[in-house]
Amino acid sequence: MNYLFTVLFTCLIIAVNARKEVYDDENLSDYHSNSVNCDEFFHGKAWPMPVGVTNQGLVKLCQNQKRTSNVTVFATLFSTKERIPVYTANRVVLSPDGHEYPRPESYLWTRVSLTLCDIDVLPTKPIPSMIGHIAKHLRETCADKQALSEDYLDNDLDLDRGHLSPNSINSQNLVKQDGTFTLTNAAPQFSKFNSFSWREFECVTQQTILELVPNEAVYVMTGTYGQAYDESHNPLFIQGNESNPVKVPGFYWKAVCYPGNSQTGMAPWGYAIIQQNVNIVTKASYTDYLLLKDFAAKYFIDPPFGEDCMNASFGTFQKYLNEETYDQFLSDHCNAYNVYQKQPTINRMDLR
Repeated sequence: MNYLFTVLFTCLIIAVNARKEVYDDENLSDYHSNSVNCDEFFHGKAWPMPVGVTNQGLVKLCQNQKRTSNVTVFATLFSTKERIPVYTANRVVLSPDGHEYPRPESYLWTRVSLTLCDIDVLPTKPIPSMIGHIAKHLRETCADKQALSEDYLDNDLDLDRGHLSPNSINSQNLVKQDGTFTLTNAAPQFSKFNSFSWREFECVTQQTILELVPNEAVYVMTGTYGQAYDESHNPLFIQGNESNPVKVPGFYWKAVCYPGNSQTGMAPWGYAIIQQNVNIVTKASYTDYLLLKDFAAKYFIDPPFGEDCMNASFGTFQKYLNEETYDQFLSDHCNAYNVYQKQPTINRMDLR
């Protein structure tokens, strides 16, 4: 009897210690019960719902990191069933004089949302993500509801870890920049799409904010849509975990809202883009930009932004929307093809 009690007690201690090792904090497992709010990253109604998205498996993540747990960097509507984000919402303020931090080391991709490691029932209210590292032998305990960096390694589809809220537009804030390196803010993105046209679209977003509305708040949402298929029309997944694959989205989209400034008389403006996730080399085009109201009418149940932006035209952004001006802007700031040619040995997963 004493022997049996000793064995059972030892197993209990091992289980408790394993749980502590998962969270690196004995109270961290309670974080999903905490009341948090990250509505500041939305303009208008928080957590708008896109079309074609079911509530099953969705979780609202207020993205933070364990080492800076008191700072929320953006908000992500995440699908634990598909193991990719539906979208990430961010509030961006950029300064022409702001210091840009170098790109972080790729080891940050190995972190996980510690909150999603042990949560049986997904709450309807937002929860903190608590991004942090975890012991290697315990990583699989976190894989049920989120992707792991191992899922992306050596995939035979030429798929990168595609940031939603990218490193570049957050690089003036070190905590926000580090916070983008989480697979709850990334989805499988074909390397050539990632490296060329999408890279250019994201550069245009960053650079036009700097030119048009420096030091002012701009709301940027980036998301995934639909399913990618192979040549035989079979749905594509990363099979890093065959029983729990990571969905490859068919499209990526971005919506930008500048709500205006009554003090300076600056009128609201906004735009959206949606591009197919395919592994071909293309350049960003000025013809691909949509008015927010037209984009929302097709792809959202709820308006993604408030009325000021949803009723806005392209506004001052309109000046970039002709072939000559746009091509010159790409040449001056965002020519991804030249960047790619000058760095032929760069790791494609580290371009963003």
